[in-house]
Amino acid sequence: AGDQDDDVWLPPGSYKIDPTKPHRKPSNSCTRIRTDMLQCYEKSRCYKEGAPFEECLNSNDPDYVTPECIWLRKGYAQCRRDLLNRNRIWQRGNRAA
Repeated sequence: AGDQDDDVWLPPGSYKIDPTKPHRKPSNSCTRIRTDMLQCYEKSRCYKEGAPFEECLNSNDPDYVTPECIWLRKGYAQCRRDLLNRNRIWQRGNRAA
Protein backbone atom coordinates (compact mmCIF):
# COMPACT_ATOMS: atom_id res chain seq x y z
CA ALA A 1 0.00 0.00 0.00
CA GLY A 2 3.06 2.27 0.27
CA ASP A 3 3.67 2.41 -3.49
CA GLN A 4 2.08 5.83 -4.07
CA ASP A 5 3.45 8.13 -1.38
CA ASP A 6 2.67 11.29 -3.38
CA ASP A 7 -1.09 10.60 -3.42
CA VAL A 8 -3.07 12.29 -0.69
CA TRP A 9 -5.44 9.97 1.16
CA LEU A 10 -9.08 10.71 0.37
CA PRO A 11 -12.10 9.48 2.31
CA PRO A 12 -14.27 6.96 0.44
CA GLY A 13 -16.62 8.67 -1.99
CA SER A 14 -14.35 11.70 -2.38
CA TYR A 15 -12.77 12.89 -5.59
CA LYS A 16 -9.43 14.52 -6.18
CA ILE A 17 -9.64 18.27 -6.73
CA ASP A 18 -9.05 19.00 -10.39
CA PRO A 19 -6.67 21.99 -10.56
CA THR A 20 -8.08 22.96 -13.97
CA LYS A 21 -11.59 23.54 -12.60
CA PRO A 22 -12.63 26.27 -10.18
CA HIS A 23 -13.25 24.57 -6.87
CA ARG A 24 -16.63 25.13 -5.24
CA LYS A 25 -16.55 26.26 -1.67
CA PRO A 26 -18.43 24.05 0.79
CA SER A 27 -21.89 25.40 1.48
CA ASN A 28 -22.04 24.18 5.06
CA SER A 29 -21.67 27.58 6.63
CA CYS A 30 -24.42 29.85 7.86
CA THR A 31 -23.04 33.13 6.52
CA ARG A 32 -25.94 33.86 4.15
CA ILE A 33 -28.69 33.42 6.71
CA ARG A 34 -26.56 35.32 9.27
CA THR A 35 -26.18 38.28 6.89
CA ASP A 36 -29.93 38.27 6.17
CA MET A 37 -30.67 38.15 9.88
CA LEU A 38 -28.32 41.04 10.70
CA GLN A 39 -29.77 43.19 7.90
CA CYS A 40 -33.29 42.39 9.09
CA TYR A 41 -32.47 43.47 12.65
CA GLU A 42 -30.82 46.67 11.40
CA LYS A 43 -34.09 47.59 9.67
CA SER A 44 -36.24 46.76 12.72
CA ARG A 45 -37.99 49.36 14.86
CA CYS A 46 -35.98 48.17 17.86
CA TYR A 47 -32.62 48.97 16.28
CA LYS A 48 -33.84 52.25 14.75
CA GLU A 49 -35.02 53.45 18.16
CA GLY A 50 -31.45 53.11 19.42
CA ALA A 51 -31.75 49.96 21.52
CA PRO A 52 -28.55 47.90 21.83
CA PHE A 53 -28.25 45.12 19.25
CA GLU A 54 -28.22 42.46 22.00
CA GLU A 55 -31.60 43.66 23.24
CA CYS A 56 -33.09 43.48 19.74
CA LEU A 57 -31.62 40.02 19.19
CA ASN A 58 -33.17 38.70 22.40
CA SER A 59 -36.57 40.28 21.81
CA ASN A 60 -39.49 38.01 20.85
CA ASP A 61 -41.93 40.87 20.32
CA PRO A 62 -43.01 40.81 16.64
CA ASP A 63 -43.96 44.51 16.80
CA TYR A 64 -40.57 45.56 18.14
CA VAL A 65 -38.58 43.31 15.80
CA THR A 66 -40.39 41.92 12.77
CA PRO A 67 -41.62 38.28 12.70
CA GLU A 68 -39.22 37.76 9.77
CA CYS A 69 -36.25 38.61 12.02
CA ILE A 70 -37.45 36.17 14.67
CA TRP A 71 -37.74 33.41 12.04
CA LEU A 72 -34.29 34.24 10.64
CA ARG A 73 -32.82 34.10 14.15
CA LYS A 74 -34.40 30.69 14.75
CA GLY A 75 -33.22 29.50 11.34
CA TYR A 76 -29.68 30.71 12.04
CA ALA A 77 -29.66 28.95 15.42
CA GLN A 78 -30.85 25.73 13.74
CA CYS A 79 -28.19 26.10 11.05
CA ARG A 80 -25.46 26.45 13.70
CA ARG A 81 -26.81 23.42 15.57
CA ASP A 82 -26.82 21.34 12.40
CA LEU A 83 -23.17 22.20 11.76
CA LEU A 84 -22.23 20.95 15.22
CA ASN A 85 -24.60 17.99 15.58
CA ARG A 86 -22.49 14.86 15.11
CA ASN A 87 -25.55 12.58 15.24
CA ARG A 88 -26.82 14.07 12.00
CA ILE A 89 -23.44 14.19 10.27
CA TRP A 90 -24.90 12.44 7.21
CA GLN A 91 -27.20 15.40 6.54
CA ARG A 92 -24.88 18.14 7.72
CA GLY A 93 -24.74 21.38 5.80
CA ASN A 94 -26.76 24.51 5.56
CA ARG A 95 -30.27 23.07 5.47
CA ALA A 96 -31.55 26.24 7.11
CA ALA A 97 -29.72 28.73 4.90
